[in-house]
Amino acid sequence: MIVPGRQWVGWGLRIVLFLGMLVVATVFQLDRHSSTRMTLMAYVPPGLGGFADAKAARVLALHAPEMAVERAEASLRHRPIDAGTLAAFAMAAVEADDVNRAGQALSLAAQRGWRDTYTQVMVVGSALTEEKWVVAAQRIDALARLQREEEAIFGSLSLMLPSKGGREALAARLGESNPLVYALADFIASYPDFGPEVAETFVLAQASGDEMPCSSFSRVTRTLLARDKGEAALSVWPERCFGESNRTVAFAFDGSEEDPFSWTYPSSAGLSVSRGDAEGQLKVRHRDRLRRLFASRYLTLAPGSHRLTLQREDDGSSSRRMSAGPAKIQVDLRCDRSSTSAYAALVSAQYEDAIDFVVPEDCPTQYLALSTSNGTASNLVISID
Repeated sequence: MIVPGRQWVGWGLRIVLFLGMLVVATVFQLDRHSSTRMTLMAYVPPGLGGFADAKAARVLALHAPEMAVERAEASLRHRPIDAGTLAAFAMAAVEADDVNRAGQALSLAAQRGWRDTYTQVMVVGSALTEEKWVVAAQRIDALARLQREEEAIFGSLSLMLPSKGGREALAARLGESNPLVYALADFIASYPDFGPEVAETFVLAQASGDEMPCSSFSRVTRTLLARDKGEAALSVWPERCFGESNRTVAFAFDGSEEDPFSWTYPSSAGLSVSRGDAEGQLKVRHRDRLRRLFASRYLTLAPGSHRLTLQREDDGSSSRRMSAGPAKIQVDLRCDRSSTSAYAALVSAQYEDAIDFVVPEDCPTQYLALSTSNGTASNLVISID
């Protein structure tokens, strides 16, 4: 026969055991979520060896290195192959003047943490400090391939590019890493003052003898042009990549999208741009009263006097179908804005007759834009003499 008192004791033990398991489970859940929510770290006991200790090691590394080392050691005892925690331990150990163990931990982190962003940043920082440009370039490449931590990549590049050794190390990797090519283009889009250094990096890559495809130079060249770094853009874009359509200003539809010097034809509501009846001709139909861009490109006109001419065929049937009649075309041509010429504007006028203009010496590239209000322009032809 079961004594009622013992039954209550049994139930009490079950409840205590259940509550204990619940507390443990809650602590581990809090620990797990502390990896993304730092405020939960306060509810996790120090020394548990989980995510909270690893996160605390990173946060405390600079301000309380001794405590950070303890938290990192606790995490490493339970997760000895975690690259991120090894890197955090290395950082804390450096701050605590334990250079030997810091070096060992960072070496292990680099070996095990190719895909760990924090580890890559730590290794880049260490390599840059010691001017180990090849190692730094490898890790920046790794960050670029991970496609995250953009600011870490940009910060590393800003330290690499001013050095000749840094540019050479980056150039050596461009031929085999499109992510690094894109990272450099994105970098100068945000930090255009580094345009000359990035351009030299690509020039060094060309000079290595490994002939990279034109597509590898396209994005950075286009970015340099858009950031008014015409001289740098021309140094990057290989002469072999200039197609026949680039050597004249005639309208063309066969230019590659990767060619930064080809014509582009923006699309918008009510605007139609198509091939003309013959090569080099364009048909434009626009049904909106607002003036819109219909064709643009970058040019490389030599310094001196030039004349821009537009010819068109506006037949009667087209004019009758479009109540506004023939389109009025606006021509805008400017140097890149680094030019010392006033406003860098060469032409800004509605086309009536041939337009004469002068390209100054400090104008290596020019941007030509054609726009129109409502109307038509049939078999439009452009030439610049």
